[in-house]
Amino acid sequence: MKHTLIAQALFLTALFSLASCQKVNDKNPVLLGQWQGTEWLIMDKPSDIDATQVSFEFKEDGTFNAQFGNQNQTGVWRTEKDKLYTTETGKQEIMVKLLKCEANALDFEMNRGGQKEILKLKKK
Repeated sequence: MKHTLIAQALFLTALFSLASCQKVNDKNPVLLGQWQGTEWLIMDKPSDIDATQVSFEFKEDGTFNAQFGNQNQTGVWRTEKDKLYTTETGKQEIMVKLLKCEANALDFEMNRGGQKEILKLKKK
């Protein structure tokens, strides 16, 4: 009887440990759909990067597609409060801050090499 209780306690501890390791996912429904880049700022100033060449599609099943010019990415996405995490297939997870997340407007804040960049998108 004593061994059974110990085994059950260990099993429950392991189960709770596994559950606590899962990543948070708010699944922000505002992100769902197709988005087109409109402006790319570097250090709060307009850049020469053509933001219209950027598009994203966030799907309800937690997958995404992204395109920048002729580069394509697919993978999975999740949100946690004001952060969007994407994991391209076969790559590591990356995070961008959601500065604006509204029905028709989406602004990402990124840090590339210590340089603040903001990508503004609109819903297609």
